[in-house]
Amino acid sequence: MGTNTIDAVRKQNQEATLYQKDIGLAELDGFQLPADVTEEFLARMQKEVNILGEADTMTLERLEMDVPQFGVPRLSGHTRAEEASRTSNSAAESGEVSFNATDQSYYILVEPKRDALKNTHYGPEQFGDYIVDEFVQRWGNDVALIAMRANADSGNLQSIGGAAELDTTFDGWIAIAEGEDSASNRIGLEDTADAETSTMPEVDNTDGSGNPQPLDTSVFNTAIQTLDSRYRDQDQTVFLMNPDQVQQYAMSLTEREDPLGSAVIFGDSDLTPFSYDIVGVNGWPTEYAMFTDPSNLAFGLFEEMELDQTTDTDKVHEDRLHSRNWLEGQFDFQIKEMQAGTLVTGLADPLAA
Repeated sequence: MGTNTIDAVRKQNQEATLYQKDIGLAELDGFQLPADVTEEFLARMQKEVNILGEADTMTLERLEMDVPQFGVPRLSGHTRAEEASRTSNSAAESGEVSFNATDQSYYILVEPKRDALKNTHYGPEQFGDYIVDEFVQRWGNDVALIAMRANADSGNLQSIGGAAELDTTFDGWIAIAEGEDSASNRIGLEDTADAETSTMPEVDNTDGSGNPQPLDTSVFNTAIQTLDSRYRDQDQTVFLMNPDQVQQYAMSLTEREDPLGSAVIFGDSDLTPFSYDIVGVNGWPTEYAMFTDPSNLAFGLFEEMELDQTTDTDKVHEDRLHSRNWLEGQFDFQIKEMQAGTLVTGLADPLAA
């Protein structure tokens, strides 16, 4: 870090946030970004990637955090006779959802070449903006894919070319819905057989032999009916799935010889099965769909991110790099209420021959 002390770098980073423009190159070389910079970085990621904008995103003050969860029974109150005491307690139970970003570090390296400066509009003082923009886009893309696919039973990160350790390091939302979170003590609905629940209610769309089947209207109906009616808010609850599934479902509607088929062809009708919206999410595995309020899906980013820059190394000189820039952080994913959603599995690949 040269002659800069850690305290001096922290002060410098406080004065140069990732959200503002005209960030100088020297201002990118730091040790630990302050919490408000991490929050603004997170806000920019939400604007770049739709699923992060829909989910409940937050910064974590600690690597391990328990978020309390309280059960709500169907009826909570009790009667009291005249002059009698209020002795009965509510039947509501409590539990917790656990974030744990320990040993879940992730970094991205950006290495712009010197020749790239000749072909961009960035001047020497604005080139830092280019590097920050690259970090925002790449981090947003990677985090969203990890959030959806990490360690899922099918369609995990390794299946799309990711390193195997990504699936053993992180548990994404689908994996958590499948039961990959043993640390949390989630409370189920009071009328379930088990007061605790570790998996999301599931609809299996395979046939009797385990073969995936195409998405059709009956799948939407079954998913809706599987979800407890207390969670069926038509303004908030949506179907999340791969855009190719959305397109294939729209195509199936065009085959109907009625006004709806014509309306879909000409783009005059939204895809709203039983008045619920469908949201196509880039990168969502085609094998799955999820029926839930997207804010039920949570992403926690540890507030102490690190950004380091190197401009004077053998690699920089030999490869004619402008600089080598690393941004590293720790994060975790959670589902706040497991029974507030339905996981649909066994969807056939819409692009398969």
